Amino acid sequence: MQIVNGKVQELVDPTGIIDGQRYEFLLTVKLDEEDELFNEDGTGLRMLYSVKDGERKMLTYQFYELATESPFDVEWDEEEQASAEQYCNEHFPEI
Repeated sequence: MQIVNGKVQELVDPTGIIDGQRYEFLLTVKLDEEDELFNEDGTGLRMLYSVKDGERKMLTYQFYELATESPFDVEWDEEEQASAEQYCNEHFPEI
């Protein structure tokens, strides 16, 4: 898996119910044709992070088809997870 590009945004809770901050990463990934996540229309990866007391924690992730934003119900392997988390850590906004 190769991350082609990505963007991050802070998700604001107008109610103040959520403790800490939330950040959403939307990544575009390139995969080998043999990979079960491969899609001719492109594959995206959404990752949600929580930041509380200066500590970052990944809450959830979801692969999806870029063209339709339809989610895939699959789990990633350790290598894919490590690559995605490294990208997010390198591109995390200043807190």
